[in-house]
Amino acid sequence: MKPQIIVKRYPYEEPYLTQIEFTVSNDVFSGHTDIYCNVEDLREIGKALQNFPNKIDDEYIYEYGSEKPEDRYYRHFWLKVYTVNSFGRCAIQFHINKNTQEPDEGICRFSILAEASAVNNLGKMFERFSELKHLEFRWSPEESELFKTHQIEEKLWQI
Repeated sequence: MKPQIIVKRYPYEEPYLTQIEFTVSNDVFSGHTDIYCNVEDLREIGKALQNFPNKIDDEYIYEYGSEKPEDRYYRHFWLKVYTVNSFGRCAIQFHINKNTQEPDEGICRFSILAEASAVNNLGKMFERFSELKHLEFRWSPEESELFKTHQIEEKLWQI
């Protein structure tokens, strides 16, 4: 599987709140989770990434939930975009925690390398997605596409 981000929207109390499902992979590791967030969060992510980076050593972080059991969050989701050199190379880091106990636990953390222009394109996808006219988008460092309906599920693992 090539590095990619698949984001699906399941309408929930819109236009204010929505359910978002993330399936992400860097070609070696993959993760899958869903969160309930403000629609405005999608717009904020989009605007931040469209103008990324603003300087050397720049970073942007979007965080949903907490890993602390006492905070009682459904999930913990961390999206961090940062520069890896002064030539415009960036990384998109994901940290996903299901916040469940053994043996049902699930935690992953990995990054996808991308040029700044690809990160900017991801920002455009998030901003257009926040308009609530599409139910899915797919992004890779090379291309991206918005869909008005959910696409057929792809198996992450072939047996």
